[in-house]
Order: sequence, then structure tokens, then C-alpha cells
Amino acid sequence: MYTSFEGKNHSPAAFRIIATPGRLLHLIVEMNLDLKSVQYVVFDEADRLFEMGFETALTEILHRLPPTRQTLLFSATLPKSLVEFAKAGLQNPKLVRLDAESKISPDLRMAFFSVKQAEKDACLLVLLRDVIGVPLGSSRASADDSDHPADKKGKGKVKAKHHEQVTAPHQTLVFAATKHHVEYLTTLLTAAGYSVSHIYGTLDQAARTQQMEQFRRGRTNILVVTDVAARGIDIPVLENVVNYDFPQGARVFVHRVGRTARAGRQGWAWSFVTNSELPYLLDLQLFLGRPIKREVTDAGEQVFTESLVLGPFERDTLDQEVEYVKKLDQEHHNLTTLRDVMRKGHGMYERSKGKASQASYKRAKDMTKEGKWGFATTDSGVHPVLFRKRQGGTLSSRLADEAKRAALLKAVNSFRPSETVLEIGVRGNTETAALMKQRRKALSKAAQRASLASTSAAAMAAGDDDDDDAASISEKDGEGLEMADEEEIAVRAFHIIYRLRR
Repeated sequence: MYTSFEGKNHSPAAFRIIATPGRLLHLIVEMNLDLKSVQYVVFDEADRLFEMGFETALTEILHRLPPTRQTLLFSATLPKSLVEFAKAGLQNPKLVRLDAESKISPDLRMAFFSVKQAEKDACLLVLLRDVIGVPLGSSRASADDSDHPADKKGKGKVKAKHHEQVTAPHQTLVFAATKHHVEYLTTLLTAAGYSVSHIYGTLDQAARTQQMEQFRRGRTNILVVTDVAARGIDIPVLENVVNYDFPQGARVFVHRVGRTARAGRQGWAWSFVTNSELPYLLDLQLFLGRPIKREVTDAGEQVFTESLVLGPFERDTLDQEVEYVKKLDQEHHNLTTLRDVMRKGHGMYERSKGKASQASYKRAKDMTKEGKWGFATTDSGVHPVLFRKRQGGTLSSRLADEAKRAALLKAVNSFRPSETVLEIGVRGNTETAALMKQRRKALSKAAQRASLASTSAAAMAAGDDDDDDAASISEKDGEGLEMADEEEIAVRAFHIIYRLRR
């Protein structure tokens, strides 16, 4: 709790109290404080106060305040609980909206990557290195004596002047689900050579301030946070926000990405989406009123502001990064332990988070079956945003080349040879090749018999009057078929393998 006093320029003397609801209520009860002289009450991040379980404390505090006070509630969203609270605790409430025309900034560019849960670490490294372009190490020098020059009398260091805090274009804010995710990602990115700061809910205030100051001054390039810790963070200029774990609601997404593309500036929001998180993306689509796209034309970066473009990372690059993560595991043994803790925390997070709409779950299931939406589980090309920094040609030409490449890979993967390697060329005259041909002939005859049997069964089920004729035909055709002796083939194969080994 923080308290300030003003008595010189104000008459009568005025007190300002800044506190959390629980702490304030505790002091009110313990010290028997009288709040009848309070004139103004301000609730910042009012929507989150109810989600964090402060509803009872807030109601009790308002009950102790005078009815003549003025109450102000500030929130980026307007949940139902907040509306009910306003109806119950306010007199003649007035709603002032600043987002009446748009829910997110029109200058915000968004890209959604379909990923596998086990490959999220590799995806994050690829995104930071190849797409955002975050440099390794610190972009600026660490604090030195120039920040705190010593005074001439040698009485220590004088207080440094306030420097303007402007983040670099590559500085990135990464949102994770729990503090366990934050600790793991911080360790992973540090092991990969990045300069990282971190903030989560249970971190003490002194450590929060230090971590935030390092990021603001550019001594770290990446800030990993949770949703709770991100409340109240004010970074004037920030161009990149990464959703490592996709938010469970549209308003949470709006709050996260609202950290960038402010005051007419452009910014990027990068989001990882697993197949289980796809329903939340569909809810977001309905909330924003923007379509989900897989393929884009050569329309510049405007398409990323008007639609939700979904696609996977490049498979070859991702496989290399997966191997790099395994190498980091071998060099830093604590990574494996932290990852196990993170997975347990993720399981608890999945069980406790809210559900998407039933219609979104049904549509997500249908989209997964279609196999054309650019999911990581299918061979469906590369996300168009990954071509932005590649040299040579237009976006459409590069997309056309990628489509040809994907078609070639599909044709190669679907190729089924008509003969085995033992039957090709001169090797086709060996005993092994003869055995394979005999085996293929036996399988062909077995398939033919199965086809005849199914035809006969269909005729019998239909009540055909010519059942006897069909049976005779089946028997006649079957008489010419030589039954394969599986035991004989197995014995011959054993002898051939024995001779080859000798």
C-alpha cells in the first residue's frame, strides 16, 4: 500500500491511498479506519479485480465508504460481473467508451501459426531469429558509471537524470500461461543466447521493477510475462507481442495485443495456435469480424491487418531448431526439469481455463478434417508472412513457388512402387526376386478370391434367383486358382537368407 500527503497547496489537507482491495480491507479492520471523509474512489483494471477473487473485499469496502463519494471504474473490457457490480455499487452510473468504433488498432498486423504443442519451443526460436530478428545478447551496454556519475567531492554518486525510455524495434513481449512457463522460457532463451527479463504474479515488487527497467532501457530484448503480471505494464513503444499460449478469450487477446500499435504506430501480434486451441481462434474471428485465411495474394502487409492469416512454419527449418533444443537440453540439465514442471502446470491451466463456444468446437473439428487450412499436422506449405524478409521476386511469385514445392512433396510422399527393390533391373533374376514375385502372385490371387466372394455374397443378399449359377461360376473361376502354400514360401525364404549370409 502506498500513501501520499498534500497539505501545502491544498486546503484542507488531502490524503491519497493506493492499495490492493485485500490489503486495504485488512488495514481497515485492524486499525478501525474511518472512511467517511473519502471523496473519490478509483478502481483500475476493474475487470481483473473480480477475476482475481476480490469481489467480496470490494463490496465490503464500498459499504464502508460514504454515499456521497464519486466512484470511477477503468477497464479495457466490460464483462458481465463488472456491469452487475456497477449496478449494485454505483449511483446514477455513466458509461464512457473510447473503443466504440474499433476493438483493436487498425495498424495492428497479426499472424497466426499452427504449431504442435511439443514443437512450441522450436517455433519460438525460429520466430525470434528469422522473423522478428532479435539479436543475441544485449542491444545496449549494461549500466556503468556514466549513468551515475560521481560527484566532485567524492561523496558517492549523484542521482541520475531521467532518460527517455524508448524500446528498440526488435524488442518483444512474450505472453505465457503460468509462471512455470515464464521460468522455463526465460531459462531456454537465455541458454540460446538472448537477453531476457521476466515478470509473473508472485514476483516481489523490487524484482518486478528491476526486470521492467532492464527491458525499458534496452539491456534486455525479450520480456516474458503472464496475463496477471502484464496488468499495469506501460511500454510507450513496442512493436512485437508474442502469444506463446493462445489466450482463452477474445478480450484477453485484445488486452495482450493492445500493448503494441499504439498512438498511430504499427505493430505485430504473433500467435501460436495448436489444434486444441483452434476453437478459441474461431471465437476471436467472430469477435473481431475478420475472416480466417490460408492463402493470400500479393497485397502487401494490408492483408495481415484485415484478416487472420493461418499457416505453419517451414518444416526443414523447424526440424533443425528441434534438434537445437535437444542440444540445449544436453548442455543445460535444468531445462528438462523446468519443462516437466511447465507441462504439469500447463495441464492444470488447461483444466481450469474457460471453454470456447460449442459452435467453434464443431467448426474446428470440421476444419481439421478438411486438411486445407494450413495446420502443422499436415503438409500444407508455409505461412505467407515468412516470405517477407526473403529476397527476390514478389509475394505472389514466392507463394507460387512454394505451392509447386508442396505439390511435388505430396506427389513424392504418395508414390507407391509397382515392384520392390529386389525386383528392379538385373537383380530381378535372383532367387530373392523370384520369391517376391511368387509372393505378389499369391497376394493377387487372394485379392481376386476375396472380390469373387464379396460379389457372391452381395448376390445372395439381394435374393438373386440365379444363386446356383453364381456359385458355379465362382467355383469354376476358383478351380483355376492355385492356392499359395505359405509354409513353403517361408521355408524357401529361410534357405535363401541363409545362403546370402554364408
